Amino acid sequence: MRILLLIGLLFAAARAYSFELVIIQGLSKSKQTFITRNANPSQSRHKVFQGQKATFTSQNVSLIATAKSVSREFVQWEIVNDYTEVPFQRGEIVTKYDTTEHLWALTPEAAKTKYLKNNLYRPHRSIEGQFAVSRGLSESTTIIDTQNIERGGLQAEASFRYEINYQYSIAYGLRYSRDIINMTDSSLTNTRLLAMVEGRFYFDPIEDFHKIQIGLAIGFGFGQSRTVSDGETTAGNVIIIPSTKIMLMYPINKYYEFETYSAFESLRVEESNADNVDITTNLTQAKIGFLIRKHL
Repeated sequence: MRILLLIGLLFAAARAYSFELVIIQGLSKSKQTFITRNANPSQSRHKVFQGQKATFTSQNVSLIATAKSVSREFVQWEIVNDYTEVPFQRGEIVTKYDTTEHLWALTPEAAKTKYLKNNLYRPHRSIEGQFAVSRGLSESTTIIDTQNIERGGLQAEASFRYEINYQYSIAYGLRYSRDIINMTDSSLTNTRLLAMVEGRFYFDPIEDFHKIQIGLAIGFGFGQSRTVSDGETTAGNVIIIPSTKIMLMYPINKYYEFETYSAFESLRVEESNADNVDITTNLTQAKIGFLIRKHL
């Protein structure tokens, strides 16, 4: 039993050792041949000779190609099936496998994705600017009847985003909010300036849908609040505990990303007026917004 287990482990190791990630350097006009860079001659396990066959796989397709010409730096591959065009794009990273057996089973995209995340991926540092529209869902205030209150507002936020790894990131920055509070016989304006911190998680990109990523986030904030009504001003502190968010991230290019989101937030506002009367407001609000992100 141990011998069989050892043989199985050696076989699995040999298969894993034969994988190689290559970049498509060019395509012919006929789409029957493509070019990859030749491995360093010292890397004997990746040495290519003329006439050698290999399997190339991407996310949705696998094909067998023969080394048509081999130079010191490049290899020209010709696909075996004359009725098929090369499905790859120039600059695309594909997986090369040094065998043509069991083509149906040679889809090592999970291994490729893991390699890209762990070895080729480098965390980004980014700056963000975002804008949102908010709407109050419910609120209670210690000295005001809140049955007929309507609240809506605008938010602007600037933040710095730090990626921990491929899926997790932290963002922190400043938010400015301005709400209009309409009551039966009066109208109030509430402004807030908060320091924000937010933890984010992104799922893997949806390859068949423009590589969009779905994300989830939870955030907290603390800052100053000021409310003005008919010449009377109250001021104090505000805390967000917490803000929950769902996001859709659209990559624009190498340096920019666009993100839309919807969120629910719980706020506690503690203010005092000129007579030192304390006014506490507990608020739940929803908002939708967007942000532009630039990688540094």
